[in-house]
Amino acid sequence: MFQNRMKRHWVVGLALGASMTFLAGCSSSKASRVDDAMMARVPEDQLGEVREAQLARTKAADNVTRAEVAVRDAERAAEVARRNGDAAKSRMEAEKAAVKAAQATGQQSPIAQAQSKLQGAEAGRAAADAEVAWHDKKTDTAKAEKDLRDAELKVADAELNLAQFQALEKSGDVRAREMSEANFMAAVADAKREVEDARRRVDDQKRVEQDARAEWQRLRSQAPQGYGGSGTAD
Repeated sequence: MFQNRMKRHWVVGLALGASMTFLAGCSSSKASRVDDAMMARVPEDQLGEVREAQLARTKAADNVTRAEVAVRDAERAAEVARRNGDAAKSRMEAEKAAVKAAQATGQQSPIAQAQSKLQGAEAGRAAADAEVAWHDKKTDTAKAEKDLRDAELKVADAELNLAQFQALEKSGDVRAREMSEANFMAAVADAKREVEDARRRVDDQKRVEQDARAEWQRLRSQAPQGYGGSGTAD
């Protein structure tokens, strides 16, 4: 009898679990996106919030495009810095060869001059390497900002979708019953959390970039004129 009672409890528990799974499935199966075609029958005077959300979405998309351009600009500047770094390395190697040639003469004055130029070239190489590092970090910042703009676009999409659902519901469209406002609001909340995470990453990356910029400026100030790279601190 004890075994029969345990079996009944197990069957009841299984049935309850299946019921909960079914209910959860029903909730999650509701549509969470409004088809633009559905909005055609909603009166224009009820679309105020939808129009505002559409404008916000257009602005967010424009910001993504601008961020993409900024990434490409940063990558090009980094490539220029790398070429300058290669030139600084070649100059340093040439000055090393000049020192060896001067030493072969056994004359103190040419040796001293060659060594002085080598020191300048070495300082210039260090500054050029630091400039490359700064531009690489600057590119990383641009990419982080692009990620932030992407996240903001997701928020704009989610808020537009929510506004469309609310307008559809207020218009009395029965298709709104097949959707869940909670799903729309959850999508907005999730997208906003992604924005906050992306913004923190941008802030962290900006600090890293500023440190790299400061290091380049320090090394450039120590290099003789003409050896410190060609980048700007702007």
